[in-house]
Amino acid sequence: MSVYTPITADELQGFLNGFDLPPLTHFEGVEAGVENTTYFLTAGREWVLQIFEEQGFDEVPFFVELNKRLGDASVPVAIPVADRTGKRLHLLKNKPAVLFPKLVGRAPMTPNDRQRAALGTAVGQMHNASQSMPDMTKDNHRWRQWWEGNRDRVQPFLDDAGRALLDQQIADTAAWLDSAGDLPSGIIHGDLFRDNSLFDGDEIAGIIDFYNACTGYFAFDLAVTLNDWCSNAEGELIAGARDAMMDAYQAIRPLTPAELACWDLILQTAALRFWMLRLVALARRAEGGPDAPPHVKDPKAFELILRARRAGR
Repeated sequence: MSVYTPITADELQGFLNGFDLPPLTHFEGVEAGVENTTYFLTAGREWVLQIFEEQGFDEVPFFVELNKRLGDASVPVAIPVADRTGKRLHLLKNKPAVLFPKLVGRAPMTPNDRQRAALGTAVGQMHNASQSMPDMTKDNHRWRQWWEGNRDRVQPFLDDAGRALLDQQIADTAAWLDSAGDLPSGIIHGDLFRDNSLFDGDEIAGIIDFYNACTGYFAFDLAVTLNDWCSNAEGELIAGARDAMMDAYQAIRPLTPAELACWDLILQTAALRFWMLRLVALARRAEGGPDAPPHVKDPKAFELILRARRAGR
């Protein structure tokens, strides 16, 4: 959510003229994240304008419709605002753009168990709502073929122990996927880390940034969230934190016997996914070029998480 597309006050006001809103009184670019351009606007109340830098008009309608349907199902998300003609997806500076109401709250970077429970409930609601959207599907481009295809690319950024761990986990996950069968699935968030949620105190204000949403296993989505929200600095799960989130989630959508039987491998696969993501980002930066990411998060954090999950911690 960095500012790649500069915009003037006059251009913003021209854009807002299509909505039933008071005049623009303030705007500022948001210098955080790496994918899309984001502005905070004030026009009567506060809004968030998102300009899509990586997704085109063939992709963005999916995210707009997903947020709309989840909001209609009472999942805490920001629903894209419709203009006077009913359109929610717009063209701004020749790029797709969406206007959202700005949610009150902030990301809980050091969450407590009440917040973890609130998120567990919201994720359960989101997955239940997803089951009522069988017409919505989207390929997961960072799944088995992706990490297997990038294995050689990330080797230079690992020591011998890291390479052995990566090879073993890819093999273990492949064996599991070959026998996984039909686990409950649908549209998942895919990236529900702490900074993709907003809380007002202990109450969840919203789940944000659905731009990694895709068709996937619900249990995998829960594992991604659990790994980030409930791990200590050594990568080990904090028992009370894990139970707070899991109990709240399962009160809404209980895990099936099949999901529980492979839960350890699901947690490991979720850690593999984000370890690989950060390693690939390192490779992209080393390779250079216009698409090289300016910021790369430390892959070591997810190597530690993966090692802890493989040890049952």
